[in-house]
Amino acid sequence: MTKILVTGATGCSGKGVLHYLLSHGYTDLSGLVRKIPEDTYSNVEYVSGDITNKDSLTKVFKEGQFDSVWHLAGAVHPHTKKELFYNINVEGTKNVLEVAIESNVKSFLYTSSIAVYGKIKETPISEEHRIKPLGNYAQSKVESEKIVKTLSEDAGLKGGIIRLPVVLGKDDRHFYPIVGKLVNANIFPIFGNPNHNFSIIHPYDIGRALESILNANQPKIEPFNAISCNVSLKKLILDIEMHLKGKNRFKYYLPYPLVYFGAWLLELLTHIITPRKDPIFNREYAQLIGKECTMNMDKLKGLGYTPLMNQELIFQDMIYPDPVPVPLHKIETISNLS
Repeated sequence: MTKILVTGATGCSGKGVLHYLLSHGYTDLSGLVRKIPEDTYSNVEYVSGDITNKDSLTKVFKEGQFDSVWHLAGAVHPHTKKELFYNINVEGTKNVLEVAIESNVKSFLYTSSIAVYGKIKETPISEEHRIKPLGNYAQSKVESEKIVKTLSEDAGLKGGIIRLPVVLGKDDRHFYPIVGKLVNANIFPIFGNPNHNFSIIHPYDIGRALESILNANQPKIEPFNAISCNVSLKKLILDIEMHLKGKNRFKYYLPYPLVYFGAWLLELLTHIITPRKDPIFNREYAQLIGKECTMNMDKLKGLGYTPLMNQELIFQDMIYPDPVPVPLHKIETISNLS
């Protein structure tokens, strides 16, 4: 069986991908981490390395003899310094890929983001949508994609790139921890049209998407949109409220133009005060949750991908302590699937 190295193995996506692989019979798995965690999967070999330090990766790859690298590690938080986005997402990706090539890895798969599309012109967003990133994080993902494509094809590596929407699931550190607190305090409005939808993905489906590309044995590095389902922001907030408060409160709404303008203004002020950082809320986030922002994944479905997780399962995994078991077959009742 293919020997796989998953980078970012302690993050929300990395842990979920490893859980998916273990549940689907993969036995030769390694997880690259900066520090070996106390809470580990017993059937995963954890190896310590820093993607910003190429020398620290050489020994890991030499000893590991990996067949495939699934690169999920990266800086995500919007308030990260610009140079850290570059060092981790761009240079870090280049380091991992170069060492992988030197170690004769056969395939390289990379997780990118919906952020690369920038200002959304039409939905559902296809892979042919223009690339025009809005912030430091998005720009770092665009540059990383170029590196993956160029170096992989020059070296004859197979693989691909998946572009992800909002990732929700166990150990999510961004959406639910922040939104949950605001909802609990009755200060979270509905942005834009209350009935608009946006795409989300669960880490299990990230694993399934990467597996689909691996099994397709793609000779050319291409981007693929990957999602679990489309959800209504209003329903998601109602579900969070019902879980936290046992009732649904009176809703108040902010028109999308006002939200987008506010995000732009916040970006402007932040760049004046802390020019090397993006604000914690920017135009990219305003688009993702403030207007219709769904992704077309017909291209990935052409490789045999079918998502396992629906909104109900993702919500359960997000809010309850115990992880939802990995479904062994696709869910037939996925709502609003593109």
